[in-house]
Amino acid sequence: MEYERRVKAEAIHYATNCTVRGVAGVLEPALPHDERQKEYVETVLLHVAEQFESVVNSTQDSDSSYENSDYSDVRILTGTDIIADGNPILAKITSENGMYNAIKCIFRFVADTVTSYHSNSSDAMPRKPSEIVACEKHDFKPYDSDDSTRIDIGIYSKTLQMSNKNGKLDYSDMLLMVEAKMSDCSGNNDGVRVEALEQLCRYTRQIYGKQPWRRFAWGMTVCASKVHVYIFGHDCIFESPILDLGAKDDRSKLVKLLASWAFCPRSILGYDSTIDYRSAAQCVSFAVDGIDERIYAPFTTRITENLFGRHTVCYHAKAMLLNCNEDTESKIRSMPLDRFVKDAWTCSEWDSANDINDEIRFLKTINQKFAGDKDMEGKYPLLCAGYVVRYVNTNNCDPTTEAIADDTLTAFKTVDPEILAKTQYRQHKRIVINGIAERLYNVKSVDKMIVVLADAMYAHTRIFRECNILQRDISPNNIMFTRGENTITGMLIDFDCAVDANNQETSGPVQKGTGPFMSINNLCSSSARRTPLDDWESLLYLICWMATFGVTTEHRKSFRDERDKLQKYETPEMPISYWDGPFDIAADSKETAMLEGRFKPRITDHFMKHPGYENLVSLATEIKMLIFNNPKMSLFGCGMSANMDLIKIFQIVNSSVDTETYDKDIGPEISDPFERGAICADKIVDDLLDTMLKAKNDALQRMSNA
Repeated sequence: MEYERRVKAEAIHYATNCTVRGVAGVLEPALPHDERQKEYVETVLLHVAEQFESVVNSTQDSDSSYENSDYSDVRILTGTDIIADGNPILAKITSENGMYNAIKCIFRFVADTVTSYHSNSSDAMPRKPSEIVACEKHDFKPYDSDDSTRIDIGIYSKTLQMSNKNGKLDYSDMLLMVEAKMSDCSGNNDGVRVEALEQLCRYTRQIYGKQPWRRFAWGMTVCASKVHVYIFGHDCIFESPILDLGAKDDRSKLVKLLASWAFCPRSILGYDSTIDYRSAAQCVSFAVDGIDERIYAPFTTRITENLFGRHTVCYHAKAMLLNCNEDTESKIRSMPLDRFVKDAWTCSEWDSANDINDEIRFLKTINQKFAGDKDMEGKYPLLCAGYVVRYVNTNNCDPTTEAIADDTLTAFKTVDPEILAKTQYRQHKRIVINGIAERLYNVKSVDKMIVVLADAMYAHTRIFRECNILQRDISPNNIMFTRGENTITGMLIDFDCAVDANNQETSGPVQKGTGPFMSINNLCSSSARRTPLDDWESLLYLICWMATFGVTTEHRKSFRDERDKLQKYETPEMPISYWDGPFDIAADSKETAMLEGRFKPRITDHFMKHPGYENLVSLATEIKMLIFNNPKMSLFGCGMSANMDLIKIFQIVNSSVDTETYDKDIGPEISDPFERGAICADKIVDDLLDTMLKAKNDALQRMSNA
């Protein structure tokens, strides 16, 4: 219930604030590169458009062969079929359900017409075009959905269908979804368009969770006779100009686009053509650039955390030599898991040679530096391979001569370059790690989590000091662990938000990280330099988060069950809940708890009461004190508001009796506590690391006594 409310709120925000409207390139048909093949496809598209007009314009008195055909329902949307009293037949629709057959009919007509033309043409391309049609059912909940949402119409490609569970098509099969509304969305009715798009956002979010082979996704809304087509990018939604099905030119644009999809390579439809789905083995498979291996990753659906962003997919996988002749389903199933794969669309620079956030380069540096270091063993990822994904653009029998680097320029190449230039540039990267690690969420006790966190922050400190790399995204998803015989070791992963610590980009106001765990300095886009203190502050929020919502699977379930029971009552939100919201609200909530002395009533009083959580109370309180109320910092450097009256600030600083503070040599002209903390970061980090290692030793002692 809480998850669905959050997803809906997010969808409303995206539909309202993250849509680039009027992008004509969304409607541009994808054509082959080869001139002969291009000419053939253009001829097919023109034929489809002409035949569609024959359907639209046929009447009860005409001799058209389409009059009594299965396609006549399209006139419900075009408004060209006139009934006796002179009113358009569209007025007969009394529910959205009445629109579904008409919308599905458009897709069926295009697919049948393309197939018929191709079958009877002597100039046809050698390969059969894809059939892209609507699911027979409409207004249904897909089998693999993780919420209660019902979709209006699902569109799938018979060629690319990934599964068919007893005839039921799921999100894992969908090319796109269509949301229908009875009301027109033009003029003053734009709220109808936004409402339809909001629902489409919720559906599309599920596609990314069920299809790890997706590069991007399409979508469509039909509001009465008005149509919008969408491309869901990684940071925004590209919306086509409005199409009026009552206008011939607009109808032609729509059916030509749909017909072009039949001849598109998988990449244009939004699929990753480098990934194969092995249905019998229930795994995805891909070759690894730079090494003689092919990866097989068991595939399970997941909950998508966000409609936008990196769309990171991580696999526990198996590796097999490329020249191995035992690539059978039984062999694949019997192989042990020995690789960890991360597939993500990461923020990059247009000039890849100067990419300051290149995770692959950072991992190579870390691996070279700590090879053979016993103290760091198991605490950082062992890089097996890392590369930008490249694919061959195969327009049926029209392959290009070289592989294309996969990025937002190639993914959205029909979008105007000026529009793309205003969005975040991303590259599609794949990283293969040697060995297997488990997520932090899989730890079995509070003490084990403390050990894992201490190891991760030990690695964080050494990586910063010896490799000059600042990780900048401490969160539960970026800390993993491995198990040994009676041992557990924490590992710090995910360096695609990292930066060279000497690079000027470490200064604000760039915001990097995972919302609930970002430092106040980071959330506020402060001009203060980012330092390891920001990541230690993120660790504090991680501990508070886990202690509130549950460290173990059992504890998290008990929390959710208890919250669901309370939903019927008007229970106030816990202050920590605001951390997972807009950055300004999250920053205010954290400032209130950390800077105004309300840490206990607002945060630690809400920690779970299970045995062991009292140790998280003391640990969180100690870390909070060292960051915000460090006794070795002057009063001015202990988290006072930068907006405080300057005269009062100078009086406090000048009256300090402790002259041996870490910031004693920093003059009062530096008034921002974040800036003062950044200058003293190394000394404060020493205190924090000592605290964390002591907590680890105490946890190990408790574990040995248990």
